[in-house]
Amino acid sequence: MANLLAMKNIWHLFKIHPATYILILSFLFTGLIKNIILIYLIIFIHELGHVFIIKTLKYKILQIDIYPSGGVTKIDKPINTKISHDLLIASFGILFQIILSLIFKLLFYLSYIRISTYELFLTYNTTILIFNLLPIIPLDGYQILRCIGEIFFPYQKAFKISFIISAISIICFATYTKILSLNNYLIISFLLYKIIIELKNFKYQKVRFELERHLYYYPYQKIRYEKLLNLSLLKKNTYHYFKSNNTYLSEKKILKKKYSSLHFHTFNL
Repeated sequence: MANLLAMKNIWHLFKIHPATYILILSFLFTGLIKNIILIYLIIFIHELGHVFIIKTLKYKILQIDIYPSGGVTKIDKPINTKISHDLLIASFGILFQIILSLIFKLLFYLSYIRISTYELFLTYNTTILIFNLLPIIPLDGYQILRCIGEIFFPYQKAFKISFIISAISIICFATYTKILSLNNYLIISFLLYKIIIELKNFKYQKVRFELERHLYYYPYQKIRYEKLLNLSLLKKNTYHYFKSNNTYLSEKKILKKKYSSLHFHTFNL
């Protein structure tokens, strides 16, 4: 109940991207009012799913951007959070879409909505659901893929693998859609922009990932002993010891030596 009450204060966080207005106007000018209402109802409910679980896990929401291709909820949380938390955040938008589909099914059986409206909703909901599951930055499918990668691989390697899959997937998606409509053009342009930004930002994310482990204590689930002193082997949810001169040093000691000369107040963690 407390989470539902807290969600009442999130409306000011919604920001509609200018490209979204262009898409909405294109639908309105062609008389597809019902279509645009259904599309953005689904997108809105999807983002509410993310908001609900983020509030439940007690992270701070910075902004909710609404784009032509969907929404992006920006949150303030450490990179070294539990992988299970990241999986939940990525999955709850999809879960809320499934719940919405059950509500529409009930409304249809109770004859509150026509079959044409129900079938149109099913088409859009299924399309948006499948689209969000694509392993392309910043979609939920990519976030889930990256989380799975972080279970098995070090943080940096998991990013590289998921990024390569994302790049290949956007090429396949662009080839399949062939950019035959304004909507597809806006979606592909947005996805390409996000992929480029993600690649540029990763060097800062890598530093933040290490700094968090140096400055704070996390409830690590595993301990791992590495034979090489290589910080790129650091994994989420795992505390590392690295072999150096026939002895093992904790990651805290190594990170302290690496970052001890820096002024930490200059970093926005």
